[in-house]
Amino acid sequence: MAIFDFSRLYAKYPAIIAQMPAVFDSHQFILELAHHNQIEYIKALYAYRGALHNETPAPFQVVHRNLSARLNHFSELVKPVRAHKTSRDIFGNTNTCSEWRKLS
Repeated sequence: MAIFDFSRLYAKYPAIIAQMPAVFDSHQFILELAHHNQIEYIKALYAYRGALHNETPAPFQVVHRNLSARLNHFSELVKPVRAHKTSRDIFGNTNTCSEWRKLS
């Protein structure tokens, strides 16, 4: 059973994708999604505050992994360009993430 129902955030994907540049990465997408849906985003983070049964708390990592993976379900709007692009995450740390291209 999932800890949090992401369906309200997933419903916002088409509108957020439409606002993104022609090529974007998962970090950029998540930042834009969070910016425009702050309350639901914070609810997701809060749900994972003790992430995965008392393991090291990592709500950002768990939530961001879930949000990023869901982009694959929007194949009519985006396609993956590469799986390991160097990018800055929400904390400004250099990390890797997927890169996407809008289809329209």
